Amino acid sequence: MRYYPVFLDLKNVPCLVVGGGQVGERKVKTLQSCAAKVFLISRDLTLYLEKEVREGRVELLSPVYQTGHLSGKSLVIGATDDPVLNGKIGREARERGILCNIVDKPQDCNFILPSLVSRGNLTIAVSTAGKSPALAKKIRQDLEKEFSEIYGPYLELLGQIRNEILTRRMSQQENQKIFQALIEAPVLSWLETGNFEALYAFLDQLLDPPYPRSKLTEILNQPFSSLS
Repeated sequence: MRYYPVFLDLKNVPCLVVGGGQVGERKVKTLQSCAAKVFLISRDLTLYLEKEVREGRVELLSPVYQTGHLSGKSLVIGATDDPVLNGKIGREARERGILCNIVDKPQDCNFILPSLVSRGNLTIAVSTAGKSPALAKKIRQDLEKEFSEIYGPYLELLGQIRNEILTRRMSQQENQKIFQALIEAPVLSWLETGNFEALYAFLDQLLDPPYPRSKLTEILNQPFSSLS
């Protein structure tokens, strides 16, 4: 079976995690990183989840799962150590048309979670359609070596420059030419080595009028200075 790859916008979307152990904690953290509204069901909680519940960032609904807990939820993750309960969650969620993932049980899901490499707004997803999570993990680890942490701020810089270019209302062909030149230039290397003068000179030559030096300095003084 092939899966349809998609990235969901979960900001403020009500999502339910059933299970408060280490696996449940990982699922909660991933949902929080997407700004989802997270609800939790579990008798026992990790220290992290206890703190999140206590400080109001996660809402604990109940120690025990009941079908009614699915009401109003857009996505549910079953992460308990009880396969019978996990199966029940998956079955009831699918019957209600709710996005559902049951940990390690692709047959009980209507979506599966890929292995992720995250570098700021850069996300690389790896899936083997549940055939070999170990292979997906190995590929993810290889990608983590190839795409270092600096890709996060690198992408942020490209996005800021792109926004500036689009405000200039040039033709699509002109924009595309500039965007391609940005990608082909050794911008990543300049950032890694802290050679910001080379970056300034390149952008001055590429753009007319030049990219505002004050804006560029503001960007570079945020994430890049700590990496150079």
